[in-house]
Amino acid sequence: MYSYENAASGLKKMFTAQVGAIICVVLMMIPFIGLIGLVGVFVFAIMSLIGLNSAGKDIEGCKTAFTLTIVQMVVRVIGNLAGTGVFATVFSVVNDILALLVVRAVCLSVAEVMENLNRQDVADTGHSVWKINLGCYVVDIVLTILAVIPVLGTVLAVAGSVVTVILSLVAGIMYIMFLSKSYKALEN
Repeated sequence: MYSYENAASGLKKMFTAQVGAIICVVLMMIPFIGLIGLVGVFVFAIMSLIGLNSAGKDIEGCKTAFTLTIVQMVVRVIGNLAGTGVFATVFSVVNDILALLVVRAVCLSVAEVMENLNRQDVADTGHSVWKINLGCYVVDIVLTILAVIPVLGTVLAVAGSVVTVILSLVAGIMYIMFLSKSYKALEN
């Protein structure tokens, strides 16, 4: 039987980083503590990358997700430098597509490992997380493109973004639960 020690450790780091990043985002909203939260988000992003790299030693899809995450970071920086307008929209859409591909690679490859370990319950969670994220990212991409259209597009984008935020929150919580179940299943 194949050992998944690196994957268990990596997924645990990713889980911890996701939870820590959420806490830090909340801290960023508090005056005078916001800088600590910002530093924390950066630290947890690095921790998540380290975890993804570690999991990639055992799970090929996580290795792919690691590479896509690096590309996504570069695209995000370039997109931030692009400012506003069409170029910013293009970079935002590319960033969303890359983020979706990262989630897909992690969820489906880890779900496959869970199926091989006869943990269908965890595998099913991974498939559900992937489908919910797919829906969220597709809606987000459509709304990003609609926002470029003056007035009507902007109104539709703002109204739709409320729904997307709620769905994304649910998807994020499910992703965290999937990471938790996965690393625990691999540790056993």
